[in-house]
Amino acid sequence: MSTEKDTDKSHEPVTAEQIELDGFRDVDPWKSPERTQSKRHLPHLQTPESTYFVTFRCRKGLMLSDPAKEIVMSAIRHWNGLRLDVDAAVVMPDHVHLIFRILDGSSLSVVLQSIKGYSARSINALLGRNGPFWLGESFDHVIRHEPELEEKIEYIRENPVTRGLAANWRKYRWLWIKE
Repeated sequence: MSTEKDTDKSHEPVTAEQIELDGFRDVDPWKSPERTQSKRHLPHLQTPESTYFVTFRCRKGLMLSDPAKEIVMSAIRHWNGLRLDVDAAVVMPDHVHLIFRILDGSSLSVVLQSIKGYSARSINALLGRNGPFWLGESFDHVIRHEPELEEKIEYIRENPVTRGLAANWRKYRWLWIKE
């Protein structure tokens, strides 16, 4: 006879083997001859075939309601398979984490503008407000190897649990992990 404890897999880590890694490649962005680098306040590296861990945040004083979280997740899912190959995403009350690869050769800033621009316009319409919704700059990081990918997926998976938004990551509506 199995107990709920025996069958509950919600706290087991999601490993790279459990998600489809067809697009993941180990990358050292500093050694890529095709690397581009830009800097505003934070450095931003881009290389072909890179997998990115990206975080973007709401402006100070703004939070994402449940309908606003749906808008953001919808924007992310819209681009999955078209412009992006998304491994994981979570929409939190005041920020978003994504792990993805760019499929269509667009720049990282263009990809993020697609998601942030659409979602900001839609959320502003929902809230009856105008003006910027997201902070202008995002944090992005090139994932260099498979253990790091697994670590970042685990971080995304556990983020709602750590913040007390869900007792179990599988119960958080605005979390998506490729299987």
